Amino acid sequence: MPVIHWLRGMGADIVSVVERGEAHFNDREILAAGAAERRFVLTHDSDFGTLAFRFGAPVFGVLIVRPGDLPPPATMATLAPLVTAQVDGSTPAVAVYKDGRLRMRRVGLAQDP
Repeated sequence: MPVIHWLRGMGADIVSVVERGEAHFNDREILAAGAAERRFVLTHDSDFGTLAFRFGAPVFGVLIVRPGDLPPPATMATLAPLVTAQVDGSTPAVAVYKDGRLRMRRVGLAQDP
């Protein structure tokens, strides 16, 4: 969980499904919990974007970080420019962050799960 602790140290308001005892949740349940709390889901798994767009799962936001097979220090280095940037996260979106570039696709506001 070094990435989570680092993000908190950078001022991010972040929660962890592991810390909450929700690691057993499936992807749809994680999206629904994020939608209910109006939080982005931070992941390396593109399935979350597929659930939002193709299957209409309730979502407030998803941030997919690529590549996904990096060790924590490399993930932190990858995320550092994004964490310090002024990014509007108030509008529901699915975003992919790769090679220092953020691509965002807006989604409709999530309905109550």
